[in-house]
Amino acid sequence: MQSFDAKSALNQLVKCTAIEIGRSKRDTVCIALHPGTVDTGLSGPFAKSGLKVQTPDQATANMLNVIDMLDAKQSGGFYAYDGEKMPW
Repeated sequence: MQSFDAKSALNQLVKCTAIEIGRSKRDTVCIALHPGTVDTGLSGPFAKSGLKVQTPDQATANMLNVIDMLDAKQSGGFYAYDGEKMPW
């Protein structure tokens, strides 16, 4: 139940922040962004399971590309590193 509460809190934080910022900065985009699996000391077990693992530089470039393709209409959303809209 605890992870559900954290996800709900993140959802509310992003959505409310997007609304509040959008009132005065109409072109601003506020989103939650999932980086995917990044090659770090913590991702070793996941790499062995066949998940796509990215270098930190690749993950950063992918996330910046997603940010670049969004506009204010998508503010408040949750997106993956590849641009896919994620469900809350």
